[in-house]
Amino acid sequence: MSTLTSDDNAASELIGYVYTASISVLILSSMMLTSSTMLNGNITNTAQEDAEQIAHFYQLGIEDLLNTVREYPGSSPTIRMEFGIESIHHGIQYKVNGTENGLKVTTFQPRGGSFEVTFPLEPATAIQTSQGVPLISTTSYIVAYYDANLKVVKLTRE
Repeated sequence: MSTLTSDDNAASELIGYVYTASISVLILSSMMLTSSTMLNGNITNTAQEDAEQIAHFYQLGIEDLLNTVREYPGSSPTIRMEFGIESIHHGIQYKVNGTENGLKVTTFQPRGGSFEVTFPLEPATAIQTSQGVPLISTTSYIVAYYDANLKVVKLTRE
């Protein structure tokens, strides 16, 4: 019958395996954290870019409306603008609010995008939403018209 010999290599191999597994878990965790941070940053940048594009799009439409009112003071033009259907397909939801100097577009899904444009509103004194609350993006349209009695540009949803 043969005798068993004591081997110290097994203990050191087991400790090496535990260390290797621990380091692998740390590296994988670090990579997951880095990639999720990059993804969140990318989504925030996309939301900010969309907010800027949408604000400029609405600014151009309202400037056209105001130019018409300046040229033809007795007119009552109306402009119908898409409510960012492209953004909705990208999963970006936002709200539009009028200010005394222009408009503000803020994304609420995902958070992080906000952009305010200011431009001359003459003969209007402000831009207002119809009920005083921001318009929330849907698949409908925004209708902008000039209210000559109040001297404001009104934004409503269609």
